[in-house]
Amino acid sequence: MGRTSHVALGALALALGVAAAPASAASADGWSQADASAGKIREFQTKLMVATLRCHAAGFNIQGSYNRFIAADRDELAAANMQLKTHFMAAGPVAGQRDYDKYTTALANSYGDAASGPGTCRRIAGLAEEAAAAKGHLAEMVERE
Repeated sequence: MGRTSHVALGALALALGVAAAPASAASADGWSQADASAGKIREFQTKLMVATLRCHAAGFNIQGSYNRFIAADRDELAAANMQLKTHFMAAGPVAGQRDYDKYTTALANSYGDAASGPGTCRRIAGLAEEAAAAKGHLAEMVERE
């Protein structure tokens, strides 16, 4: 897992007031391997989404690359999101929804201040295109990321 992932997980832990699950393995704090894998996919999608918005605001349009990624990987993204919702809903519908919302908001916020220059935007567009080409194998690609 890259440094950015560790930073994002740390931000999530602070936002939730709980220990974030290590994304590399199942843990004693209730995150199964499937939950951790789903979290990595959601983090990857969020990183690309926020970067796409930041790049647009900075005058670099990479929306087409992001849209191809979403279209190609829609099923895997939906499955990962459902896995995460199931994980959080184990705490009950009200607490689960609240914690899921905190998780996704903290994840997006953790990428809000990143760079948005031409090099970064080209790299994010390339990641989105690579992910679109990995259709059906997004989890494996995210593991390598």
